[in-house]
Amino acid sequence: MEAKRMAGWCGFLVFFASTLFLVPVFYGHTLTTLMQQFRTVVGVATESKWITFLQLVGTDDWNLYVWGIVLSIQIPFWSVGILFAFLDYYNWPKWIMRYKIQPGTNEPVDLNKLAETIRVVLVNQWAIAFPLLVASYYFQKMINRMPEIQELPTVERTLIDFLVLFIFEEVGVYYVHRLIHHPKLYIRVHKKHHEWRAPVAIASMYSTGTEYFLLLSAAAMGPLLMNPHIITQWVWYAFVQLRSVNEHTGYEFPWLPSAEHHNYHHIMSNACYSHSYFLDWLHGTDKGFKSYIRKKSHIK
Repeated sequence: MEAKRMAGWCGFLVFFASTLFLVPVFYGHTLTTLMQQFRTVVGVATESKWITFLQLVGTDDWNLYVWGIVLSIQIPFWSVGILFAFLDYYNWPKWIMRYKIQPGTNEPVDLNKLAETIRVVLVNQWAIAFPLLVASYYFQKMINRMPEIQELPTVERTLIDFLVLFIFEEVGVYYVHRLIHHPKLYIRVHKKHHEWRAPVAIASMYSTGTEYFLLLSAAAMGPLLMNPHIITQWVWYAFVQLRSVNEHTGYEFPWLPSAEHHNYHHIMSNACYSHSYFLDWLHGTDKGFKSYIRKKSHIK
């Protein structure tokens, strides 16, 4: 029976692979034409929506660059952060508790500690990030290199820009993060962030001013070098906020990217320095995490 099942699967895979090979051979030109037509229609529709948006908000580059980026940071961070603060304080709905990575922690969250975290985050966002954003705006104006506003970028350009931004930030965050774990820097620069051994969403931006500046610089380096379209920058900064918040929620939801990797960093402090797994794998700073996951799976 098992042999027949395997033979059936092999036959299906051969048929599927043959179909994937033959369809482009016989219908390649038609498919290419349809894809080009689809891209044209979508491009025209998107361009029209963008023009309508600019007519509504105006084309002043100060508003689009400075306040556009501010909103792309503030809206994702605080909307998701406050939602999880509500969940952590009321522990409701009850079914969501099964997804906690460290059961029993922050049930409920300490309101005084949460209030202090919010205060520190607001100081970081408005006393450090906002002045740096304003400075970058005037620097871009001074060298006549403001991001494109009127004409939307192609899909290819957007994907390339986003990939480069991702790589720059990933590399920057990993090595800066390892650096501030050095014994001579940890206490003064990074220990504050680790006061949350079981992190909460809003704690993603809870840090000393020095650490916040360093990690913010890693996220901003790519946009300053690549100078992508203003929409690409909005999406990028929103993505950075949402990813960081997700890593600190303290929950492991099956429908979201895993938060367990960074949660382990808060537990152990000396492993899992990156957002993704590659640089930790490359430098061997994820060995303890792999063992932890194996043991956890075995217990389940």
